[in-house]
Amino acid sequence: MSVNTKINVFKYKDYRDFLRDWYESCKSSRAGFSFRTFSKRAGFTSPNFFKLVMDGERNLTEDSLQKFLVGLKLNKQEQEFFTNLVFYNQAHDHDDKDRYYQNMMRSRQFSQLRAIEKQQYEYYSTWYHPVVRELVVSKFYDGTSESIANRLSPEVTVEQVARSIELLANLGFIERVGKKGWKQSSTLVSTGDEVQSVAIFKYHKNLLDLSKSILDRVPSGRRDISTLTLGIKKERVSELKKKVQEFRKEILKLVSEDVEPEDVVQLNIQLLPLTRE
Repeated sequence: MSVNTKINVFKYKDYRDFLRDWYESCKSSRAGFSFRTFSKRAGFTSPNFFKLVMDGERNLTEDSLQKFLVGLKLNKQEQEFFTNLVFYNQAHDHDDKDRYYQNMMRSRQFSQLRAIEKQQYEYYSTWYHPVVRELVVSKFYDGTSESIANRLSPEVTVEQVARSIELLANLGFIERVGKKGWKQSSTLVSTGDEVQSVAIFKYHKNLLDLSKSILDRVPSGRRDISTLTLGIKKERVSELKKKVQEFRKEILKLVSEDVEPEDVVQLNIQLLPLTRE
């Protein structure tokens, strides 16, 4: 790396990757820079503590994090972002991860660098965005947000629908047709076979909460709920997951030709362990 290269912390989603690049940049641009140099500047007695953290053999605590902020010489905005990034990476609870991730998104530089990622997070953080995506191409949509808001259950405001349409357009999920119409850029949007991010996890969690809230308000003729409690061998889990994934893809293929939907339904498929390891 060149001497003038500044490592931008706002580009990172893993603070250990940032530390690795930051160290390599300092070592290549400053003669004699070492782990010992950093430890002395930050106030650590151990000369290789930076390396242990960077390699994932140690986590940062409140106390050691403050010393790192001194040693890294970050400005106020960078310190705040790095702090949330550390706790985001080290959090084991998904609610904690979500909270720290939201704190990271409040950074103006993060929003500028990851504008699409921020919008994707917003898309998956609210249940009705995918529903609006379906209704905006239905015969019930007359070009106004009111026509969609009147169809949604649970209730959603007209302003929320308008913001949802704007979000869908910014993400490229829908495209303008004429002055009032929209079309889907693709008939299918799937979160994938696994929950890969805090946003997708939150989306699935919100859908489960939504299902519970509307269960007693939906007549039996419009829903189907069934449960299987199975005793299986451990190696059967991967086989069952594969079957569920194949079934989901069959459903997606089946409905892909419904380009003018008349109704929007939510299909939840759950395979959860009920025994401890």
